[in-house]
Amino acid sequence: MTAPQAAPQTAPLEMVIAVLERGGYQRLPKPLTVAGMEFDFEAAARGTQRSHDLVLVTTDRLPAPRLQRLLAGLTRSLDLTQSRRPVTLVIVGGRAAKDKSELERHARVLQVESADPSQAEVERAIAVLLPLDLPAAVIMHGGDPLNEVLATLGLGPDTADHIALVRAAIGGADEARGALRDYVNVGIVATSPGGAFDG
Repeated sequence: MTAPQAAPQTAPLEMVIAVLERGGYQRLPKPLTVAGMEFDFEAAARGTQRSHDLVLVTTDRLPAPRLQRLLAGLTRSLDLTQSRRPVTLVIVGGRAAKDKSELERHARVLQVESADPSQAEVERAIAVLLPLDLPAAVIMHGGDPLNEVLATLGLGPDTADHIALVRAAIGGADEARGALRDYVNVGIVATSPGGAFDG
């Protein structure tokens, strides 16, 4: 009896396109056609919501001279159509610095270093193309003051200072900040008279 084989990993090109699609991009059919000319890139997508980028995806399997000709021809065709879409080339796998600098004459170049990347590596490499995930407003502006005070104080003796901070937190964030400022000031004044903090 043979051991079960692991499911094959998603092909790197498909992984990049899938991450782009989750980011609001639309996969384009092959070959890419612009101004009646066909360009046989390995994969392509275009931004549909916040981004207007035309994203081309290739691997290190495509020879550098051919990739440079394809990219130069595509950007000339886009210029002829007066397209305003910025072009980004995502390369999966290694490329020589000389080749990369030649490609950067025609497009922004993002490189996924590994030829067999994880999804996290792809997301990190193409992060500038993806929508920014901001934390929820509750996280940005702080959560419930009472929960924060209780979590910070933790389990322990219920001192008068702890009770005062908890009561202040029930009144909201401003009251909790004021009570904390008063608590700190008492400590400062006790150790250094005349040194109250007004923060």
